[in-house]
Amino acid sequence: MYELEGKVALVTGAGGEHGIGREIATRFAQEGADVAVNDLTMRPHDENRSAWAGLPSVVQEIEQLGRSSTAIQANVTNSESVGRLVAETVKNLGRIDILVNNAGALAGADRHPVVDLDEAQWDRVHAVNVKGTFLCAQAAARKMIAQGDGGRIINMSSIAGKQGVARFAAYCASKFAVIGFTQSLALDLPNIRST
Repeated sequence: MYELEGKVALVTGAGGEHGIGREIATRFAQEGADVAVNDLTMRPHDENRSAWAGLPSVVQEIEQLGRSSTAIQANVTNSESVGRLVAETVKNLGRIDILVNNAGALAGADRHPVVDLDEAQWDRVHAVNVKGTFLCAQAAARKMIAQGDGGRIINMSSIAGKQGVARFAAYCASKFAVIGFTQSLALDLPNIRST
């Protein structure tokens, strides 16, 4: 489908056994890319689960496909942690060509009518879905610009980023924000050159 030989991808939110991030990461490997995978934790918290080991399992799958991989635990809501995430990707895999901002806030106590929505839950969803997307895109874009040969940034949104849903105000607003941010980012980056 695509020729990604020699490319390096970073996929955030990739530690789930049944998650989109894992599927994205392994597909990049199938297409020839080396892949850095990230999540908030290295391993799932539930010790009673299957043999799934989180990020180490994804790395193993990628390596079985004949590609290099590295697992990097980092919090996408923290700029220092994100800086380390991008730096470790480059240190371990040589460069960064593709970023997939897939990390997302888990559904939880944010799924209430607006009048009952707790401010802390609003902030939690926006910190991961919006701020995390911004911080990772900014750090990766800076590195891609410095490399001098461009790259690709893919931000994951949702149909809920196009139409509101009752009891999903925090989630919908965050995904609308990701779409607006992505449109602005696409207009900004082509005009920036390495100095």
